[in-house]
Amino acid sequence: MNYLISIIVPIYNVDKYLEECIESLKNQTYKNLEIILINDGSADNSEQICREEAKQDNRIVFINKKNGGAASAKNKGLKVAKGDYITFVDSDDFIEPDMIEYMVNKIKKYNSDIIQCSFINLYKNTERFKQDKIVEQRISSKDFLELFLTKWDSSLFWNKLFKREVIENIFFKEGRCIDDEFFTYKCVINSKSIVISNKIVYNYRMRKSGVMKSESSQKQILKDRVDYLYERYELVRKIYKDLDKSFLEHLLTYYLIISKDYYADEKLLDYMKNNLKSIKGKIITSNIDIRIKMQILKFMMTKSDKYIQSKNQLEEVAIDKDIYFE
Repeated sequence: MNYLISIIVPIYNVDKYLEECIESLKNQTYKNLEIILINDGSADNSEQICREEAKQDNRIVFINKKNGGAASAKNKGLKVAKGDYITFVDSDDFIEPDMIEYMVNKIKKYNSDIIQCSFINLYKNTERFKQDKIVEQRISSKDFLELFLTKWDSSLFWNKLFKREVIENIFFKEGRCIDDEFFTYKCVINSKSIVISNKIVYNYRMRKSGVMKSESSQKQILKDRVDYLYERYELVRKIYKDLDKSFLEHLLTYYLIISKDYYADEKLLDYMKNNLKSIKGKIITSNIDIRIKMQILKFMMTKSDKYIQSKNQLEEVAIDKDIYFE
């Protein structure tokens, strides 16, 4: 069956990279594509590039909207996508010519709902870093959820192809600095099985704009992490009771790490304690690592201002980002 594949591309001020991205989509060996370009109020030439590209290829759907953030743009794409399968590509990245064909063939072969492929990080001066080698395999959604505890790339959305049914009515959380963490695990829960492949098909560009955050952005990132860790734990434990302990331990461990972050202030610590208060009984009665349990209970009982005074607030490590990043 010749499935229609929707590729959603959120765009904001990336005219330097946009043509390379779109060309990599248009030149796919798999031709039955719907390429959805969403210009999120760019102030550069991105809109003009999109309009020109749409004139040249009738597979391109161009949407121009007021700036609302990356999550808003992706949600707009999800609402108009008609594909049997859906994937995402960041507008400053590009994909290998056979990415879609490869992913479609693998998803057919294994009769799975999602496929995750490998990628490389592209640094300035073409320096490249690969992710660890993995063994190609088909695993259950429950087993893939457990990978969220040890494999950071499990939560990424742009290295995956999703069957429409598992992504239906799931949207990105708008107003967040981190949005994939609120999205991908829900799609996984909706699926029956996932294919993991070691083939590198996605090129992720490391840019200064993605790593040089203001203090307010850093604080929002911490708040996002606090929220997705708690929300994910609550949902996963309701569906897979035998994953309760491991996800609770993971939640508490990362709450402790966040509590000592340079940007964690009293407001955030009080917010975290309020989340923990709702599961205090679970924390006390669980058989998680006793060291984690004691530290988290101490954190909950210590006034936030006193906790901040006692924690080690290390200065940020200053690196010359111009050396590494675009």
